[in-house]
Amino acid sequence: MEAAAGSPEEFHFGDAAHLALYTVDGLTEALEWANDGVAADEAACLWLAYLRWLRIQGEAPPSSAPSPPARWLDRQDVPHRRSQPDTATVRALASGEMGSRQRPLERDDDGPGALQRSAPFGLVANVPPEWIEKLALDAAAITHGNPLAQIPAAVLARLIHGITFKEQSLEDGISAAAQHAAALGSTDLSALLQSPDTAQQERADAAGVLGEAVGLVLSTANDDGAASFRALLTAGGKLEGPAASVVGSVAGSIAGALHGDHSLPPDARQRLAGADIVEEVAAGFASAMGV
Repeated sequence: MEAAAGSPEEFHFGDAAHLALYTVDGLTEALEWANDGVAADEAACLWLAYLRWLRIQGEAPPSSAPSPPARWLDRQDVPHRRSQPDTATVRALASGEMGSRQRPLERDDDGPGALQRSAPFGLVANVPPEWIEKLALDAAAITHGNPLAQIPAAVLARLIHGITFKEQSLEDGISAAAQHAAALGSTDLSALLQSPDTAQQERADAAGVLGEAVGLVLSTANDDGAASFRALLTAGGKLEGPAASVVGSVAGSIAGALHGDHSLPPDARQRLAGADIVEEVAAGFASAMGV
């Protein structure tokens, strides 16, 4: 979806997709440790994954920061393509400190930098929704100390989880997401999700981006998954505003949970540079989960 506004000949990953891949890779590493009988801190594994991403983007964190060994994903071409990475994410990671909800970094930033990488948390199998929510909040806090950035990330993860594992309809999932947002203290996001068709376009904060993405998915929804994806790609190509690529990426994640990647039109899959890398990372994630 990020690439929809770019070349019609070939889709390329943007930074939102890069970081989502590294979220999956960080979760996979934590699961691999657990499968070997070694307890691993999921948030720490994610921080190390994001530091690996930072380094291949050409940024150099201070010597006090860990230097994790490269994994398979780091040796592929796709993550090395730099677009316009979220500035708050880069600043936080380049500080060499691991942010947390207790020790916040970038506490004034309410942008979608954490939101754009949080959909994969909703794909973790055999765990309760509350665990998904906590992990998404902790992971968001690695780079974004503002609850206004953290809460939309957690709400998206639970929305994806509900659609994927509880087989919620899109409408039921969005209704539950609005309740979760309110319970976490974001009445603004809750209101946006209750009336996503009124979401203000071109809002660059995380709540506004999630609200617009949900509205986009609803407006292009179709029982035919391929038709829904085609409509979403077309609509995504017309998005404007500073967060247009993130809106498209988040909307694509929700549609993917709803219809499954098998519904992606074959021609769109063929035009996605690096589709084989996504499939390999996803396969490793599924294997580590034992599904």
